[in-house]
Amino acid sequence: MLSLKNVLRKALFRGQFLKGAGFTLIEMLVSISITAMAIVGATGIYLRIIGTREKTLGQLNIQGDGQYLMSLMVKDIRANRIDYSDYSSPIVNPVGELSLLNSSDNQIKYRVNPDTPVENGACLAASGRCTLQRCENTDCTNDNNFQTITMVNVSIERLDFYILPTTNPFVAGSSTYTHPRATIILKLKSLLEKGTTKNLILQQTIPQRYIERK
Repeated sequence: MLSLKNVLRKALFRGQFLKGAGFTLIEMLVSISITAMAIVGATGIYLRIIGTREKTLGQLNIQGDGQYLMSLMVKDIRANRIDYSDYSSPIVNPVGELSLLNSSDNQIKYRVNPDTPVENGACLAASGRCTLQRCENTDCTNDNNFQTITMVNVSIERLDFYILPTTNPFVAGSSTYTHPRATIILKLKSLLEKGTTKNLILQQTIPQRYIERK
């Protein structure tokens, strides 16, 4: 049997061991503080990475969509002719729609979706997104013949056309000999970037190649 002295000695040793293996309150508080700072720092880095990614994607979106929309309109203007009959005479610039006629006299028209109006360089749609539409049909007075050609995360903030000359130079009796051309001003906004407004403004003047005889 163990003597009382040996029992006390083992109990004292076990107590010293447990005391040495434990943590004090100050040590626990310091550990928690260090862990919290590490978590906050890692969260900040993560949020910065996400913000940079959104910014980059937003810029790529509006640049890609802007180049696509401009190239499409430029191609149509060069390959077709301005439909002066669809405008008042003389044309009062700027106009909000681009009306063209192809070789088959079918109309090609660009406009901002009337359900998502734009005014003074800002989208007024309740959804915050305004879209560009295109029609290539014999009847572009029918809204069902228009198709949306804007990317999902891009909004149209401005679409103006300046058409010169303001009267058709190819009709009999015309005193205007300037070859028709159209200037496009297109303003896009990225909807991917949170808390910031990233706009892209594109402008280009394109002469039509189509020539008529008086």
